[in-house]
Amino acid sequence: MNSTAERAYIYSKACGIIGKSFVGPRIRRLQDITRLSDLDRLLFPNSYEDLPERELLIRLEKRIIARTTDQISLLLKTQQSIPHFIGLLVRSYEYADVKLLVSALMDKRDLPPSHADLGRFTTVHFDKYPDPKALFTGTDFEWLIDNIPDNQSANMQIQAELDRRYYTQLWNELCNISDPNIRFIKEIIADEIELKNILWALRLNYYYHFDKTSIEPLLLDLYDRKRSLVKAALECIDNPVDQYSAWASFKYISLLNPEEAGTFWRINIPHIQRKAALLLYKKTRAYFHRSPFSLNTTACFIRLKQFEEELLISLAEGISLGLSGRDVLSMLEVLQ
Repeated sequence: MNSTAERAYIYSKACGIIGKSFVGPRIRRLQDITRLSDLDRLLFPNSYEDLPERELLIRLEKRIIARTTDQISLLLKTQQSIPHFIGLLVRSYEYADVKLLVSALMDKRDLPPSHADLGRFTTVHFDKYPDPKALFTGTDFEWLIDNIPDNQSANMQIQAELDRRYYTQLWNELCNISDPNIRFIKEIIADEIELKNILWALRLNYYYHFDKTSIEPLLLDLYDRKRSLVKAALECIDNPVDQYSAWASFKYISLLNPEEAGTFWRINIPHIQRKAALLLYKKTRAYFHRSPFSLNTTACFIRLKQFEEELLISLAEGISLGLSGRDVLSMLEVLQ
């Protein structure tokens, strides 16, 4: 298959999978779900499981992740050559799993946490738990062998370092690709890094009372040409968390929980996180069809499937707490 035919096939395949996914208008099909068993049957009509609701939640979350990684792998199987940055997008799962693995090692748990099966993209030897050397030798995580934390503060430093290494590597790969069509996914990743910095800075400041001096080394100090991807995060640290007017010049003021007359305003970080995820989703969905016969299609496809995964897991967790599908989707503001 020549490169043009291959790219056309990949685009067609990606559109077919996205067309059957719960993104865009198909999200509305989830609003009538009220039980986990109904969600299980909708997602896995040929292999749903007859389990108690609490047990089903844990199982369902794992199956939703596997469903996503399987569909991503299905698309990538059709590509003769996979650039390193595409592999890194897939390996975001591995980085997330390593964070859980490090916490398990710190706590000296008997059993390892579950992990996503990434097939050929898996590098960590998860079956070697709890031996750090056997787990990480020959991988990007080899530096962890002698750096397993022994307290939560040290663990936070490790988590931040994992993010820094992942996004620095991903960003450098994107910056070194000459294909002009990459500008779409590059813009999405730049926004993702900037928003991740903002949310991390707000959490450290609001929940853990870190000051700017302590927060700055934990952020991703990267640039998109002349645009600093850390500047907005550092600036927002100084804003009072109980004065909406003080945030007037904040770059992402549209993500803040609104000020309501007659009520005491205080910044709502989960609200900002939901809005940030929605912003990235909408941009990715819009960019998915830009330059269709390029790597942009594959990259946006991966991010859209990951958004769907997060949505379905949030839905499952909400239903397990007694909320309806409509309640969860309304809270996430994905029905608009």
